[in-house]
Amino acid sequence: MEEYATSLAKRISGIFRSKLTGVYLHGSLVMDCFHPEISDIDLLIVVEDGISKDERKALDDLFLGEYRGDHLPAKGLEVSVITKSNVYPLLYPTPFDYHFSGMHIAAIRRGDATFPATDPDIAAHIAVIRTRGRALIGEPIEAVFAPVPYNYYMKSIYNDIHDAEADILKQPTYMILNLCRVYQFCIKQSVASKKEGGEWGLQSLPVRFHPIIQKALKVYETGEMWQTAVEEEASLTDFAVYMTSSIREKSINFLDHDDNLKI
Repeated sequence: MEEYATSLAKRISGIFRSKLTGVYLHGSLVMDCFHPEISDIDLLIVVEDGISKDERKALDDLFLGEYRGDHLPAKGLEVSVITKSNVYPLLYPTPFDYHFSGMHIAAIRRGDATFPATDPDIAAHIAVIRTRGRALIGEPIEAVFAPVPYNYYMKSIYNDIHDAEADILKQPTYMILNLCRVYQFCIKQSVASKKEGGEWGLQSLPVRFHPIIQKALKVYETGEMWQTAVEEEASLTDFAVYMTSSIREKSINFLDHDDNLKI
């Protein structure tokens, strides 16, 4: 998958030519938790200025063409294009000029995808790039991406779990592991994958939660489907309530104060 991502980056470079700053890999591929049945390929493209109508069309054609092959993982591609001036210094929520993912294919094909826009998740993507990511082509990471303030990163990852009590019964694996990695950041200020968050949770959270964390890790690592037993529902809700309360208590300094701590 990394070789494929690199070949894709070269084709992206052919679209933007001299205005390309670089193509950067983040997500599960750089955090050693990629699984073809549940993962995607995550790319950030940085350009010197906004993209043209022709460049947008070329990206659409490139990425839609890739979905007609059999070389993509189950969740396909997630790609955003950002101008360099918005990541150095970093604006939050970060503006982007183009986005492509499997869930937006229908809108892209209809021609009614709306860009530019902003995305609070980009701050978390950049933190991963700065700590674990790879430059597939272009300028070095440290020359392109400004440090991410803790409060930007915390707001970005908190966005994924703010409805945890409602969502955990619908997406138990995703919510369990995300809650763990968010709480891990609150305690250790480390940028972790969902897998690493779950492993930390087994070492650090109350024993009563260990069975559902272990199950979430197994499902995540094998690509299996989570089948919720009736007796697990109370444990899942208990876990979401405990974790959201703990995260709110520990994250207050990161969410409400703009300090000098950066990733």
